[in-house]
Amino acid sequence: MPTLTRRSKAGNYAFLLSGLLILFLLMPLLRTIPALAENALLMHIALRVGYSVLMLLGIWGLSHENNRFRFGLALALLTVTFTTINIFYDSIAIELCISAAVLLFSISSAVIAAKHVFGGTQVDRNLLFGAMCVYLLMGLIWAILYGLIFQFWPGSFNGIEGVEGKAPMDALLYFSFVTLASLGYGDITPVGPLARTLAYLEVISGQLYIAIMLAGLVGLFLHNRK
Repeated sequence: MPTLTRRSKAGNYAFLLSGLLILFLLMPLLRTIPALAENALLMHIALRVGYSVLMLLGIWGLSHENNRFRFGLALALLTVTFTTINIFYDSIAIELCISAAVLLFSISSAVIAAKHVFGGTQVDRNLLFGAMCVYLLMGLIWAILYGLIFQFWPGSFNGIEGVEGKAPMDALLYFSFVTLASLGYGDITPVGPLARTLAYLEVISGQLYIAIMLAGLVGLFLHNRK
């Protein structure tokens, strides 16, 4: 495991975790306000701003890895730029670019965090934050993929009502984490072939991650205790 700086150890995944929580809570909190709940434009802007906050906070965790930090910073700047343009000029191409940038950032962040979690030598707060970030990023990654499927094949899900041809992100996140945790409430169901395939792959990934992560953390704890 590479030597981390003091700043990286102290606040590495706490910033990424904060960005994820802000993104997940932003739209549901806005929907609790009746005057804002039906404002599709505001929800659209809030989601884009949430993406930008997530990425700007998340790149702090990559500051000890120069190449990956530059890659994350480039994606974050692209997202902020496209978000600003998208507020004044609504375009499917721009929205796809934003989704692609956030998807790439989420995948790269999940891979980096997973390497640190499974390659760690001591169970500490930062390692636990990293493990939480990987799980939350997995849910976000699948939610973005579900959103892309909904956009190109609108009939792939039952229980999701699209707004202007796009699925609400909070509904996609809800379905993604319900699937990731194998809860299966059934209020939202995949009916398209690609949607069903992604759904069961998410279930498998979630169960494997929890099993491997718990085994690894328990093993590290026992090793350090000895």
